[in-house]
This record gives sequence, structure tokens and C-alpha cells, in this order.
Amino acid sequence: MVNVVLRTSKENMGLDKAAVKGYEAYLEGRALELRLKAGRMEWEAKWKELRRGWYVGKDGFMETLRQRLGRAVGGLRRESHSGPARRAHDEGAAQEMLQRGLRLLGISAVKEWPKWAGEKVALAWWLRQRTTVSLRWVSQRLEMGHYSRVSQAVSRMARSPSRKLRKLKEKLLQSD
Repeated sequence: MVNVVLRTSKENMGLDKAAVKGYEAYLEGRALELRLKAGRMEWEAKWKELRRGWYVGKDGFMETLRQRLGRAVGGLRRESHSGPARRAHDEGAAQEMLQRGLRLLGISAVKEWPKWAGEKVALAWWLRQRTTVSLRWVSQRLEMGHYSRVSQAVSRMARSPSRKLRKLKEKLLQSD
């Protein structure tokens, strides 16, 4: 991880090739030192702090990092990220997506549909594929009962969806 960031940012830090190598060696040595002296939990906590909230470089470098990160993790879940701000953003986006999905599938009130209705199964799968909201969040919004039903619904869609579920899936995917 250190090498990638330093190699992509050396021009932004104003370092020549030798200085970059030295800085890489320093950071790798510091990481090894933290691992040897401290327990694994403390080491991970320190690196968690380092991974968030700062960068070294000129103006515009942060935007370059964001773009590269977006390409690298495009379509993947962000399970390693946490915090109230991210959660609030993701839940807001998921709520908008849920409303759009309900309209697409012609559902006006989720409580009128059974817990295992194909429409709910398809929506649960769609939300879990496109957002980072929890199983519990999806289960509560779709009124599917215990959150494990969402996990089962996602598995069902991946394993062997019925013809009806495949049609619902296609309908949702066309709206993306």
C-alpha cells in the first residue's frame, strides 16, 4: 500500500527517486516496528488512523486519489470504511434507491406484501448489491422479519432465482 501511494505521489511531494525510496523504507520500517512492539489490535488501530483523513501532496492531489480509488473499488462494497457520516450518506442513498425500486415494481405499501414476496426478495438483493446498508436496515425497510431473511433472499437470487425473480431482477437492473 505504501509503495503505491508514494509512487503515484512522488511528483506531488517534490521528492526525487532516492528520497522516495528512503521515505518508503522509513514507512515500512515504522510499520514493522509497530507490529513488533505493539499487539496486533494496537497496530491495526494506528494504521486505521493513518488510512483516513489526510494525504501528502499539492492541491488537486486528493481529487486524483479519489478518482483512482473510485476506479479501483468501483462496484465493490466498502466494508472497511465506517463512521456516522458514511452511514448517514449510504442510508440516504439506499432510501432513495428503495423508493425508486418500489415504484418500478409497483409496490405502494410493503406491509401489504408477504415477507417472502418475490418483489421483496428482488429489492433486498438489489439493495445489498448496490449499497452498503446492513441486512437489518434492509429487513426493517422491507418488513421481511428477521434480518437473516435478507441474507437468504440474496443467496436465493444468486443461486437459483425463479423465472419471476429473474424478471424482477432484470427490471431493477434496467433502471440502473
